Amino acid sequence: MATLSEPAIRRAASDDVARLGALQKRAYVKYVPRIGTEPQPMAEDAAALLDDYEVWVVDGDDRDVLAGALVLRQEPDHLLIWSVAVDPTQQGTGLGRRLIDFAEGQAQHRSLGQIRLYTNAQFTENRALYSHMGYVETGTEQYEGRDLVHMAKKL
Repeated sequence: MATLSEPAIRRAASDDVARLGALQKRAYVKYVPRIGTEPQPMAEDAAALLDDYEVWVVDGDDRDVLAGALVLRQEPDHLLIWSVAVDPTQQGTGLGRRLIDFAEGQAQHRSLGQIRLYTNAQFTENRALYSHMGYVETGTEQYEGRDLVHMAKKL
């Protein structure tokens, strides 16, 4: 449950589309120079995310912006974290970890024994954070010119 200092994580609605797209761009733009292209979440159409995935958001102090977003997809045997986006002004506050903890809670609530995610191989800080949180690298693949690292955590 959110406290006064922690806005609630809520299911995204159709009126969040523009704010979600803007957040995805703000959160991932720092990686463009490193990988030479837009990371997949930055390039994805926000309306399509709401249609194709389960999207959870955290409102910012300003109602016109989102502080964070979590994009999930349920599979038969696991929950996939497709994206965790945190506004640059909120990075380092624990919001990203809170969103991941929420995703893990959703997987447990659904009686799924595993949660998975993938990240760009060049996002070394993300790989280190996920490893610290108990995620294990399970494989790599090349997808649309991106080198991805798959990670999983047993719950």
